[in-house]
Amino acid sequence: MEKNLGHYIFRRALQALPLFFGISILTFLIVYLSPIDPVIAYFGADVVLQMPEEDVAKVKQELGLDEPVYMQYFLWLKRVCQGDLGFSRTKHRPVLDVIVDRFPATLLLTVTGYSISVILGIIIGVLSAAKEGSLFDRLSLTLNYILYSTPSFLIALMAILIFVVWLGWLPPCRMTSVTVETSSLLFSMIDRIKHLVLPALVLGMSHLAIYATYIRSGMLESLHKDYIITARAKGLHEWTITHKHAFRNALLPFITQLGLSIPWLISGSVVIETIFAWPGIGRLAYDAALRADYTVLMGLTLFTGTLVIFGNLLADIAYAIVDPRVKYD
Repeated sequence: MEKNLGHYIFRRALQALPLFFGISILTFLIVYLSPIDPVIAYFGADVVLQMPEEDVAKVKQELGLDEPVYMQYFLWLKRVCQGDLGFSRTKHRPVLDVIVDRFPATLLLTVTGYSISVILGIIIGVLSAAKEGSLFDRLSLTLNYILYSTPSFLIALMAILIFVVWLGWLPPCRMTSVTVETSSLLFSMIDRIKHLVLPALVLGMSHLAIYATYIRSGMLESLHKDYIITARAKGLHEWTITHKHAFRNALLPFITQLGLSIPWLISGSVVIETIFAWPGIGRLAYDAALRADYTVLMGLTLFTGTLVIFGNLLADIAYAIVDPRVKYD
């Protein structure tokens, strides 16, 4: 079985390659078709306007901008495969270095928010299905509708109003306090956790309703299957039936949803990071868009697209492991 699973993973990875090339083509065309001159986007309008026409033509030749569009794409893709995503004119650093510096902050925020939404979604979904029609079930459904229909930026503003302005329990923004650099390691960890709580909760709440709904519907479908009726007829405890038999089958559509949620988490982190001034790639994308730093936008688009492909690949692998009915051949 392990050999077949290895072949399945290898085949899925090969199938992801055309998707990667498709994302790279769209990323290149978005910038190529934009009204901004690539030389201006690379060096800035102030610098280019002071350059002689001969120097501008020389720069275009060095960057391959005088080549046909398909050659420009392949030259850019070649540099990307070598780890060169370009140079940021606003950060004055290579784009890859800027993304690598900002990615840990986004990873911390998204993993924490992801964990909160998954754990609470599973708990609420299982309890809601096990107590179908009860007061808890009705309240959880109402909460799911409210969270699903409320924009994440509005949840963030309401959370800041309640927990920062009214109660004063949590800091309003940033990843650390200004004085944290001169403080002890323990205080630094506590301070970072306090800054993480609010944006992670807001990011998690925006996806909690989806996960809870998927688990609830999957559990209800499983609880009405014939094998569950047989298990109850054999006298098995309700806890065993719910959590050992029904829950495993309810996880199958949920696992797929986890992989598909990665783009939502990344796009949601742009809004959350901007509101809470969190120094991640979401805030980086917002600043790059305001300053027309197209090399950073291209690098971020390709980087996040690759993460989405990788997340979907992991979801396919997890689905195959959990569901024995998946055929590897």
